[in-house]
Amino acid sequence: MSMSEATPLPSLESSSPTAIQGSSGPHASFAIAMSVLTLMTLGALGIAWHKGWFRAPPLPTVIVPIDWPGEPVVKSAARRPLSPHGLPPAPDPRLIEIIPEGVLPIRADDGATPLSVYARPLPPQAEPAPMEPRVAIILRGAGIGQLATLEAILRLPSDMSFALSPYAREIDRQSGEIREEGHEVFLDVPLISREQIFEDAGPKALMSTAGEAENLTRLKWSMARVAGYAGLLAISGSDGLITPDVKDLLTRQAETRGLGLVTHSLPDKTTSAPQTNHARIDILIHRDVPSNGIDEALERLTAEAKKNGSALGVAVITPLAIERLKKWSEGLAAQGVRLVPASAVLLQQR
Repeated sequence: MSMSEATPLPSLESSSPTAIQGSSGPHASFAIAMSVLTLMTLGALGIAWHKGWFRAPPLPTVIVPIDWPGEPVVKSAARRPLSPHGLPPAPDPRLIEIIPEGVLPIRADDGATPLSVYARPLPPQAEPAPMEPRVAIILRGAGIGQLATLEAILRLPSDMSFALSPYAREIDRQSGEIREEGHEVFLDVPLISREQIFEDAGPKALMSTAGEAENLTRLKWSMARVAGYAGLLAISGSDGLITPDVKDLLTRQAETRGLGLVTHSLPDKTTSAPQTNHARIDILIHRDVPSNGIDEALERLTAEAKKNGSALGVAVITPLAIERLKKWSEGLAAQGVRLVPASAVLLQQR
């Protein structure tokens, strides 16, 4: 066979395109379809992201108000409707001096004083009895035990007075609640009369070992803690006695600011301070006195009132003291003795 008669070999140029087209056609269609699907998916995801479908919800925002230092805010609005025997809201704007620590009581330009304005008024009597013996009670330590304080202001007669501790929490609210139930308020001034004493009078107590300037600073801190009190109650230690220099400072401040002052003894004749609106404690009932001891002390207080025309007692607020005071007060009228607020003794009211 000659070379010209041999069967010609397939040409690469003519056969290759046919082989490639036959083998890659379906793959190309699939690739195009996947590309379109990918583009559509990316477009959908872009639209979803733009609309925020995949974004985490924002965290809740908490706004915490910060009270920056400034002038104290004096609140005088009543927190609830007054009871029938309640006292008006305090403080009276005429009777305050604003300092960085709060407000201090002062005499008003028109002559009004905290003692006269914040005192519980005596109800008029149909038949005045000028010689009727009068007895007053101040409940000490109010505000420290809030539940005991609340029980006392609700259960005891409105003519019993309360002495708030300057260390009491929410002291403005507690003072308002005491007055809303008709009780007048005093300030229980913390003090220490001896260098060594076992009772804890707190970091702002007046001390016999401190100078007058330091004691005045401490006293102003206590007085600025709350507004609306009629006077100061000053008792130290188990016997309640205070040193002459501390007593002189308290007396002068009480006179200058128009406050009443109740201590275990009257100012000495040699003191340079005035002696007006100052009352002496006749009976002091401490925290740990048993039931029969409380009853005996209240009997002595009643006898003192009958003997001298008036008497003033101080008792620490405890559940037991509340119970015995309630029972004692219910029997006073039968003995011809009238229960009056402590301010009535200070003002010599009838």
